[in-house]
Amino acid sequence: MDFGFFASLEQYSPTDCLDQIRWAESAGVRDIWVNDHFHPSFDVLPDGSRSDSGNCWSWMPAALERTDHVRVGTGMTAMLHRHHPGTVAHRLATMESMYPGRTFLGVATGEAMNESPLGYEWPSYNERAQRTAEALRHVRTLVAGDELDTRDGFWEFDEARLYTVPDETPDIYVGGWGTTPARMAGELADGFATVAFPPEQLRDEILPAVETGIERSDRTESRDDFELVVHIHGAYAESKRTAIEHLSPWKATLLPVFFEYDVSDPQFMREHGELVSDDALAEEMFIGTSPDDVIEKIEPYVELGADQIILQIATPDHEAFAEMLATDVFPCFE
Repeated sequence: MDFGFFASLEQYSPTDCLDQIRWAESAGVRDIWVNDHFHPSFDVLPDGSRSDSGNCWSWMPAALERTDHVRVGTGMTAMLHRHHPGTVAHRLATMESMYPGRTFLGVATGEAMNESPLGYEWPSYNERAQRTAEALRHVRTLVAGDELDTRDGFWEFDEARLYTVPDETPDIYVGGWGTTPARMAGELADGFATVAFPPEQLRDEILPAVETGIERSDRTESRDDFELVVHIHGAYAESKRTAIEHLSPWKATLLPVFFEYDVSDPQFMREHGELVSDDALAEEMFIGTSPDDVIEKIEPYVELGADQIILQIATPDHEAFAEMLATDVFPCFE
C-alpha cells in the first residue's frame, strides 16, 4: 500500500504547499494530490486572514521541479465548461513528457464554485457525469497521440492531435462518493478515489460498483490492475481543540447542498458552515493528537485492501507532522 499527501491550495498558499510536499516526499509518500478549484470553499481562515485558491496547473510544474520522485496530479479536475478536455490533455501530456512516470490526473464531476463564477451554467448531475465520462475518453485518445475528429457529444474536435506526447499515458483516477462514479472509474480509469466512508460501506456498496465497471471495461482485466484510493481529511495537533480550530474552515463541506446546487460564494459557504458544531466536525472528519490516532484511522482501510491512503491534514506544523509519519506511522504499514 502507498500513501499520498494532499496539498490544499485553498487553505495554504502555493509557496507553503511547496514546502509541505518536500517534507511529505521525505516522509515517504508516493503521490502528491492537489485541488483544482477556481473559488475556495471558504473566504477566510480561523485567524481572520484571507484564504487562498491558487491555480494547480501553474503550481504542479513547480512541484515536480522541487521534488525528486513523487508523482503529482489533480484531485480533482472537472471537465464541464471551465476545462476543455483537449487543453487538459495538452497540459497533462506535456508534463508527463517532461517528467516521465511522475504525473497523474484525477477527474470528477465538479462543484459550482469552479463554473458559476465564470458565467457558466451549473449542469445537472446526470449531465456532469456524461460530460466527465466523455471527457475522460477524449483525454486518453489525445494523450496517446491519436487524432480526434468528432462533432458528437458535448465537445467538437476537428482533426485534433497532440504533437508532444509521453511514452505512456499517466494513470487517470475518477473521484467521487457514490456508485455512479465508482462504476465509471472501473470502466474508464485506473483507479477510484473516494472519501473515508466506513469501511463496510466501501466494501458493500463502492467496491461492487467498481467491479461492475471493470466487467464493462475493455482496458482493465481485473481488480489487481486497479487502485482503490481512500482520502482521509482531518487535522492533527497537540490538542483536540487546536486540531478542530485548524480544521474548522472545512465545516461547509459537511453540508451536501454545496455539492449538489449552484452555490459558489466562499463567504456564503463559510457562514453556513459555522452552523456545523465542533462535535459534528470531529465526528465526520479525522481529528488526531498522537501517532496512534493516525494509525487507528488508517488500519481499517488497509485491512479493506485500499491501495493508497491520501492524507489531507490541517496542522500548525506540517514539517513535524511529516517527521511523525516517517518515524511512527508509515513503518507500521510496510
